[in-house]
Amino acid sequence: MEPRIPAAHALHLVDVAELFGVERGALLRAWGMDEATLTDPDRRLDLRTLRRLVAVTRRLSGEQALGLFLGTRMQIANHGNLGFAVMTAPTAGDGLRTAIRFAPTRTDALRLEVEETGGRCAIVIEEQADFGEARDVVLVALVVGIWRIGQAVTGQMLDGDVDFAFEAPSYAERFASLAPGRVRFAQPRNRLIFDRAVLALPMVMADPATHRRACQQCEAELEQLTAAVGTRVRGALQASPPPELGDVAKHLGMSARTLKRKLAAEDTTFRRLRDEVLERRARSLLAAGRSLDEIAAALGYHDAAGFSRAFRRWTGTSPGRARETRGDLSG
Repeated sequence: MEPRIPAAHALHLVDVAELFGVERGALLRAWGMDEATLTDPDRRLDLRTLRRLVAVTRRLSGEQALGLFLGTRMQIANHGNLGFAVMTAPTAGDGLRTAIRFAPTRTDALRLEVEETGGRCAIVIEEQADFGEARDVVLVALVVGIWRIGQAVTGQMLDGDVDFAFEAPSYAERFASLAPGRVRFAQPRNRLIFDRAVLALPMVMADPATHRRACQQCEAELEQLTAAVGTRVRGALQASPPPELGDVAKHLGMSARTLKRKLAAEDTTFRRLRDEVLERRARSLLAAGRSLDEIAAALGYHDAAGFSRAFRRWTGTSPGRARETRGDLSG
């Protein structure tokens, strides 16, 4: 799947634009999006869309330093199960390791790692994709957000230096005046550097039981993300009635065209998977004694006749005949 970020982050960009007099509805219309779509926790934005949103917001707001303001709105609760897993960890170091481990549940466009050298420690931010004109916005917002979240979860004022791999932007001096340490641009890597002792700081909301549960939920999310696309499609088709191609693609955070291409790479098609799921469910419902009208409704057919035609196409026999011959329902 092409790199994506949670769509909910775009809502923070809307909030930032309002600070500069851009009316909320006007910005959403300029984006061609609605707020309900962006609040969907399963919705992801591809980087092409992200670049367009940033460009439009900069043009309408007249503000280049969007990342500075965006980072101040980043809260750990915005990150779902990952946020809870981090905030309830025993120490800052445990929270950081948790964040790195489960960061792919939020995005695969960036990767985090920690380096420890002597008495210093660095969070390294690796770009896994091309952010284009949105690059400085994304990286500045992430660094500011990590810094603010770190202070919130430890209850401590944290100092540190920042390295960015991009050239100094027009607002570089404004960033430097707000930073907790030195800010350098055009460096080999993006890094947030701080005293190693920070890793031992206790978390103000440490809770072993909650931390364990949240990590288990993150593990489940990570497992789902790494599963074969066909497996994820089969899971989405368990809904009643089963969703269509476009809805499944949206649920998985990709276009219908991309979903078709990825299924082809796994030597299957959406229709084949849908037929497999529907046939299996139809056999189960027939064995349970459900009427043809009930089964048709559960499987998304307009009437029993439509379901019967589909069942004959799948199995070569009618639903009634299959029900009479119980052995035919075990396939």
